Amino acid sequence: MMCTDVLILAGGSGERLWPESSQTRPKQFMALPGGETFLQSAIRRAFQLGIEGDICVVTRKDWTGLVIQDVCELSDRMNAPLLRSKVLVMSEPCGKNTAPAIAWTARCLLASGRNRPVNILMMASDHIITDDTAFDRDAATAAWHADRNRLVTFAIPPVDAATGYGYIEAGPALECDLAGAGDSFKVAAFREKPDAATAEAYLNRGSYYWNSGLYAFRADFFLSELKTHSPAVNEAFASVAGKTVIEDRLGVRVMTSCEGLEAAYRDTPSISIDYAISEKCTATVAVLASFGWDDVGTWDSLAKYFPALGEQDVSVASSNCFVHADLPVALCGVEDVVVVVKNGRVLVCKKGETNLVKDALALMKNKGLA
Repeated sequence: MMCTDVLILAGGSGERLWPESSQTRPKQFMALPGGETFLQSAIRRAFQLGIEGDICVVTRKDWTGLVIQDVCELSDRMNAPLLRSKVLVMSEPCGKNTAPAIAWTARCLLASGRNRPVNILMMASDHIITDDTAFDRDAATAAWHADRNRLVTFAIPPVDAATGYGYIEAGPALECDLAGAGDSFKVAAFREKPDAATAEAYLNRGSYYWNSGLYAFRADFFLSELKTHSPAVNEAFASVAGKTVIEDRLGVRVMTSCEGLEAAYRDTPSISIDYAISEKCTATVAVLASFGWDDVGTWDSLAKYFPALGEQDVSVASSNCFVHADLPVALCGVEDVVVVVKNGRVLVCKKGETNLVKDALALMKNKGLA
């Protein structure tokens, strides 16, 4: 059992990883150690599932060229020319969070005239996932549940009392007769990002998990739930996907127009899948992830994957620092500092406080300096 199609959401701006993540080249196009970008990692993982349908990458219009470039580079690196034709790039007129992007994609896939259900695995373009074998197995378990008209998310076992993630409260365990299936359970509730004391309580109870933001669902079931729980979004996209134009660009398919799309994005509220559907749906279940997962949302978390200092950097009487820079950096007599020099901008931040970067960026924007 496997999903038929994969949706990769690549429209985020990644502001917490400023100054490397920028409006012209946001987080999903940043390179990880080894040279692969976040987006390329997600596309490779989707391609290796061996799906029969499409890998839909929903992004902003301004970033369409970057997506095509990433796909072509990945295809060449993998010596997999078929990868290019599997990808369908879909460009949003503007960002309206995740629910509208999913609604549009679901309608497009259903309108493609296939004589089978459309079972979608939705992935983020900017997470780090390790152990592809475990991911494939858990994705198959999720597809099995999704095929039975369930909205499926992936629950991440917490390793600490993190306050930066939403949590999933586990309900009763569920059976799955798929060979090699992982554990799954009914979702009792979704919990907002907690304070430190609440997060510690969740960790101690052992029945709370991090919400990964990854989902699986049948397209028709998703739209049915959208109509029930978020009618404004459903109504906005009701007539979209009737007439589309798809062009070939370097072997990659790009949807260059979609009748009614501009009006749909103008009329739809901006809302996430969590608020639009998953917190209200009575058939929401979770697969307990056996793969490694990290949303790498701050420089504190990204620093774990890079050397503390670059080859061009030096440290004198300093400790526990991280430097990520285009220019040589010398550290003298400091500790617990993050230094990022990218795109002609400099960030200096205390370790453990990099969640403040988004606030600093807002101030830089107000001064016209970002």
